[in-house]
Amino acid sequence: MTQANDPKSRSSKGLRGEEIELWREVTKRDVVLPGRIYRADTEPPSSQRQEGTGHDKAKDSVPIIKTPPTGSPEVPIGAGLDKRMAQKLRRGQIPIDARIDLHGMTQPEAHTALSVALERAQSAGHRCLLVITGKGTHREHGGILKAMVPSWLNESVNRARVLAIQVARPQHGGDGAVYVLLRKQR
Repeated sequence: MTQANDPKSRSSKGLRGEEIELWREVTKRDVVLPGRIYRADTEPPSSQRQEGTGHDKAKDSVPIIKTPPTGSPEVPIGAGLDKRMAQKLRRGQIPIDARIDLHGMTQPEAHTALSVALERAQSAGHRCLLVITGKGTHREHGGILKAMVPSWLNESVNRARVLAIQVARPQHGGDGAVYVLLRKQR
C-alpha cells in the first residue's frame, strides 16, 4: 500500500484518512446557525477528484455544494432596522424596487449574478430586492440555490449592503423567493 492510500498516514493537517472520514460523517448533519457563513469542504476526497477536466481553478472559486446547508433561511435583523420596518418586510409591504431570478443558473453563475444585482440595486438607490431562487421541490433536501442564497448574502462584501432578509410572501414567490432589504448607500 502506498503512503497516499494508507489510511494510517497523516494528511498535511495531521489527520489520518480514517479521521477525515469520521469527521465528515460527524459533521454532515450539522445545522448552520442563523447569521453564520457556511463554508463547504472545497476539496473532494482523492477518490472523487477528477483529473484533467479542463476547469480553471480561478474561474470555479465558488465551492459547489451538493447538499444544501440546513437551518433557518432568515438572517437576523441587523442594527438600524426598527420594529415597524421589520414588520413591513415580513408582511411584504415594502415596494419591490428590483428583482433577480436565479432559476436555471449554476451555483457560480447565481453567486456572481446575486453579487452584481446587490451592487447595482444599492447604487441605483433601491431599497428592496426580490431574489427568486425557486422552491427546489425536485431535490430531496430542497433547492441548492434556495439554501445557498442566505450564506452568499452573509459574505462580507454582500453583508455590508444587506440590512435584512425575509422569506417572501406567497404572492411574491413564497418559499422560493426572499426579500432583501438593502442598506442606504452613504
